[in-house]
Amino acid sequence: MKKIITILIIITGLATANAQIYNYLGNHVILNMEGYFSPAWFNPNPVSSSWNIPESAKRYLGLNYFLSPSVELMVWKKGTVGAGYNYYNSPFKGTDYRVQLYDGYWGYNDYGELYGNITAHGFNVYYKQYLGDGFAPLGHHFKFTFDGYFYHYQMDTEGKQFRISSDVPVEEREAIFDNKGCLFGIKAEYGYDLVVFNRLKLTFGASIGTTFGGYRAPSARIRDELPMFDIGDRPHEPLTYNDYARGRILGAYWFGIKLGVGFIAF
Repeated sequence: MKKIITILIIITGLATANAQIYNYLGNHVILNMEGYFSPAWFNPNPVSSSWNIPESAKRYLGLNYFLSPSVELMVWKKGTVGAGYNYYNSPFKGTDYRVQLYDGYWGYNDYGELYGNITAHGFNVYYKQYLGDGFAPLGHHFKFTFDGYFYHYQMDTEGKQFRISSDVPVEEREAIFDNKGCLFGIKAEYGYDLVVFNRLKLTFGASIGTTFGGYRAPSARIRDELPMFDIGDRPHEPLTYNDYARGRILGAYWFGIKLGVGFIAF
C-alpha cells in the first residue's frame, strides 16, 4: 500500500507541474466526490439488505455503489488528469469446495452457501478528454480510469455447523473464512460536467469496464442458470469464497451510473 501511495504522490506532482499550462478563471485544481451506482438484482447488496421488506423488493430496489473522492488537475484546454481513493462495501454469498455445511436433515453437503461481507479500499488514476466545443472543466467528455481494489472478506459462520476438508492444513483453515486480496480494473466513461457559480462542478455520466479477474464465479452461475451457455469443458478447479468475493466486485464494477460534485479550489 505504501508503494501505491508513493506512486500516486509522484503522479500528482508531475501533473501539477503540467497543470500550469491551462486554468479555468485562474484555477486549475478541482476536489471531487463521486459515486458510481448500478442495480444489484442478482446479488445481496449494501443498500437494501437491512431493510425490513420482502426479499423480492430487496432484490429490485437495492444498488451497488463505489465511492471515489479525487483530486483533478487541468493540464490543457481539452483535458484533465486525476488521482483518488476508492471505497466499496457489500454483502455476498458463496460456496467453497473445502467446506461442507450441515443442513439439519441430510447431513453435511457441498452445496450450502454462506453469507459474507467484503470491504475494499484502493485508488484510481484517470484522464478526462473534453469533446466538441467543451473545454476543461465544462461539457461532454470521455474519461478513462485505472482502478485498484485491496479487499478483505469475512464469511459469517455464526450458528453454522461445518466441517473442513482434511486436505487443508490447520494453519490455512482460518484463511478460508477471513482473507485478503487485490483486484484491478479499467473503465471508460461518457459524461457531462456543469459548473455553477464558477466554483461548483456537477458531474453526470455512465461507465462500462472490467476487472482483471473475478470471472470464475459469475461464469459458473451463467452456466448453471442458462444452459445454452454451457459450452465446452467446465473449469477443473473448484470455486472458493475468494472467487465469489472477486466476482462480487466485478458484478458491481462492469457498469455504473455516476453522480458527482466537485469544487474548483484554486
